[in-house]
Amino acid sequence: MSQARGLMLVSARADEALRLEVAQRIRPRPEYLVLEKSHGVDLLDWSRVPGANGEGGRSRVRSAAHVAAALRQARRYSVILSDGEHVGIPLAWAFRGLGIATPHLVIGQHLTTPTKAPLMRHLGEHEGMSRVVLHYRMQLELVERNLGVPAAKLAFVPYYADTAFWSPADLLEERLVVSAGREHRDYVTLAGACAELDTRVVVAAGSVHSPGSTVRAPAGWPANFELKFAGYTALRELYARASVVVVPLVNTDFQAGVTTMLEAMAMGKAVVATATSGQSGVVRHEATGLCVPPNDPEALKAAITRLLDSPADRRRLGSSAREAVLADHSVEGYARQLAEHMEDLASSRLAVA
Repeated sequence: MSQARGLMLVSARADEALRLEVAQRIRPRPEYLVLEKSHGVDLLDWSRVPGANGEGGRSRVRSAAHVAAALRQARRYSVILSDGEHVGIPLAWAFRGLGIATPHLVIGQHLTTPTKAPLMRHLGEHEGMSRVVLHYRMQLELVERNLGVPAAKLAFVPYYADTAFWSPADLLEERLVVSAGREHRDYVTLAGACAELDTRVVVAAGSVHSPGSTVRAPAGWPANFELKFAGYTALRELYARASVVVVPLVNTDFQAGVTTMLEAMAMGKAVVATATSGQSGVVRHEATGLCVPPNDPEALKAAITRLLDSPADRRRLGSSAREAVLADHSVEGYARQLAEHMEDLASSRLAVA
């Protein structure tokens, strides 16, 4: 941002420990540090919020404390950015009730859930939200059609990966299938697809974003499966050694799995993904990866087997995937687009004033 002063609510601790890990390249750069460094955005992260600091992840209590802290500062800024609807919706309601006119940009992750949708529908003319950024086309269409948010208040910005951290590594590929993440994952179908394959399968099923989200897991895991939680550097090594990265999903209108897809694609890996309605557009079939129908273990098995047996296909798809992430999903590009929306909202308010 050039002149306007912006504040971003960050649902994480952007403290010295995190910054050191980023500097040491043991974790990827999050977009908020790029916004801070390259675009002059101030951060209101958990380490700066009384009642929100400490261990643990997102919670209603922590979000309430975060919103309260933002309200105390809102009028001092030209524009506010909420990093998700968990703080964006309550902050919008508070802005409306208190008559705060500071422009408010909200990143919408999954607004059409049964809990969030009624809150969005009853937000008047969506006062308190100046613009909502969405990462995938399906949610944009659903939010406009089903939640009544005017198209003029919606913007599409593709999600990102840190392409410097997630980059091709000079490690020998193994006959290894890797899957990661928990959100809306269908590991029942993955187990059915890989149980009889002559390959090792590693499932890093932890989630730093939504550890309580929906996941389908088999009652018993096949003998060739290994379950583990992998931190950023361990996951990067798993991707590097993998011949195939698989993102098996239950059918959903949410862009579940996008983080794993973009990380693996940025590393030049051949990705097999479930073609859900929400996933459309990230992995393009036969161009940047392979897509299979939901709940179809035979189709998933065929796609995995094909890539395991074809180094040429893996190289072709992986190379195209890396190019696609560099072109459309870099963290620098993502931060720049958010900053442009913040600048636009702040400038519009100044022009009216």
